[in-house]
Amino acid sequence: MKIMYKNKTYIVLLLLGLAALAQSCNKWLDVQPSTQTTEEKQFSSEQGYKDALIGIYQKMAQLNSYGKELTYGCLDVLAQIYQNKANANTDTYGQMARYNYTDATVKATLSSLWSIQYSTIAQANYLLKDVDADKGLFSGINYQLVKGEALAARALLHFDLLRLFASAPAASAEVDDKAIPYMLAFAVNPGKALNRSEVLGLVEKDLKEAESLLQVYPDIDQIKDNASNTSLEVFTMFRQNRLNVWAVRALLARVYLYQGNKAEALKYAKAVIDSQKFEFVNGNTNSVSAASATSNAIFSTEHIFSIYKSNLKDISDRYFKTEAGAAENEDLFTTLTNLNSWYEVSVAGHAIDIRGPQASSSRWNQFNASTVYNTKYYVGNNVTNVNQKLVPVIKLSEMYYIAAEASETIDQALIYLNKVRAARLIPALSTSSVNTTALLETELFKEYRKDFYAEGQLWFYYKRKNYSTLQNTVGGTMDNTKYVFPLPDNEIEFGLN
Repeated sequence: MKIMYKNKTYIVLLLLGLAALAQSCNKWLDVQPSTQTTEEKQFSSEQGYKDALIGIYQKMAQLNSYGKELTYGCLDVLAQIYQNKANANTDTYGQMARYNYTDATVKATLSSLWSIQYSTIAQANYLLKDVDADKGLFSGINYQLVKGEALAARALLHFDLLRLFASAPAASAEVDDKAIPYMLAFAVNPGKALNRSEVLGLVEKDLKEAESLLQVYPDIDQIKDNASNTSLEVFTMFRQNRLNVWAVRALLARVYLYQGNKAEALKYAKAVIDSQKFEFVNGNTNSVSAASATSNAIFSTEHIFSIYKSNLKDISDRYFKTEAGAAENEDLFTTLTNLNSWYEVSVAGHAIDIRGPQASSSRWNQFNASTVYNTKYYVGNNVTNVNQKLVPVIKLSEMYYIAAEASETIDQALIYLNKVRAARLIPALSTSSVNTTALLETELFKEYRKDFYAEGQLWFYYKRKNYSTLQNTVGGTMDNTKYVFPLPDNEIEFGLN
């Protein structure tokens, strides 16, 4: 992570000001870099801090971050949900599906993941460096929002680096083994690598401080309402595309479950659920068809935090359609046989699952008898439909799954699990059929696979639970050599390992 700067005048990107965004709510999400400026000028005003914060979200939306690879890209290739892996010798994902981390293109992809995360962390630290000293620049609660979101971003980015480049608790005690550096300050060189528990402790600390700051603004303006909502100040709009206080609490639930602290995981998952700030889409009335200009196939009302990708149409056309201008071996498709199995369409009451291939308003496009593409990221020509340009990072359904896994009894777990199933229009589970923790885990696994298709969370589930065998795999038996990404070569050379 060699970040070079000139002398003591650090160079940063200056983004277009939010003042210009008052003309259109959507423009908050479409800000593009404008020029470069010095640190002194960048942070001489509240606006400069806001611009720097927007820059953090824009970096998170890049293809080698949550804009692709850390959601529907390489993580779902690793989880074996796509069929393009058949081309083992012709494309990066074919090698990645076989966990060939020595392949040059795979190494480049993983190195890019590492670099963009730490680059974004550096930008968060750059913002945080003097924000307390500059507190007097801010009006109202904007200091709390800016600092809280930057801390939350730093925590999220480090946590996902840990989940990718270190072993999971279920696979290794890791008392002394080093994992990743946790960068608490803006610096040219990386700090020393910490072990997993040390990193998790700092993640928790950042999230708790962020929670304390961000609780001053608990409101959520649902993305769907922004077209007609003119009462909000621009900086407090689109909270689902920002690391709001509920996103922080959801991340704490995710972190605690990863640690094995089920009591705290349940506490924070319930806090998000009970807030009633987010709602399941109505499966009976919601349009999830890609053909609809008003489609909400991405289930935006359930997003606790999602990133906005303005050019999602270009990406979707390339990876989720058979476009003449795109390489066919890059297509992220699956088979109808797999989907029918995964969504249990032959089981009574499951064919109408709004996530599945047989639903009347399906999120799938069948190209031929065997090839099927997911359409949740399809973008129509209706540019005002913000819902068609979102990539979810954390959703309401995950809070119910965490609550189910963390519940003390199976009866209680099924209450949470059945809430999601009801929203997806499939039958409830009963204790007569799910009467052991093993059976409950099987149902949770199936739900993760159904609900997070092309969102990246299945890989993290597999790794956290230390599955030794993945379904539909070409990668063989799983172990830490496959679950743990190797450090980039330049980091090893730099003495990080």
